[in-house]
Amino acid sequence: MKGLVLLNDGFEDTELIATIDVLKRGKFSITLASMKEDLMINSQYNVLIKADELIKNINLDDYDFLMIPGGKAVVNYLSKDERVFEIIHYFANKKLVCAICAAPSIIGKLGYFKDIEYTVFPGFEEGIEGIHKNQGVVVSDKFITAKSMYYSIEFALAIYEYFMGKECKNQLLKQLMA
Repeated sequence: MKGLVLLNDGFEDTELIATIDVLKRGKFSITLASMKEDLMINSQYNVLIKADELIKNINLDDYDFLMIPGGKAVVNYLSKDERVFEIIHYFANKKLVCAICAAPSIIGKLGYFKDIEYTVFPGFEEGIEGIHKNQGVVVSDKFITAKSMYYSIEFALAIYEYFMGKECKNQLLKQLMA
């Protein structure tokens, strides 16, 4: 499986690193895509991460799912970027969309949670039509959402299970806990 991760300055450190760590241990291929004109992305806690590619060079057809970490990047950049909306539309209509913390608010405000369950960081549910659940991780239709950085590993395991099934997810979990 191939995942595309959207990044801009201010992404939440744990939500990115823990999620991609678990998925890479499960042999998923992950591409970190910079929404900037630069590959260097500064995290919410000032850790520099080098993205794999600029978003303008990405072919969305090459990916099985989209993942958006939360953090200040959501409020400051991603929720205001038309390209992000276009990418979400592309994946939401064909593939899996995964978002954690504040990031589900972008998807919800585009109308994708109408009549389905989702979770989001407290306070970001305002203006979203859908069935808000105060849970750590919610899997609903083609969407996997997580409430906060605390649920990053559970979030990654839900993505893994979506593609690989419960038995494979349990095997990966055992490896993580060894």
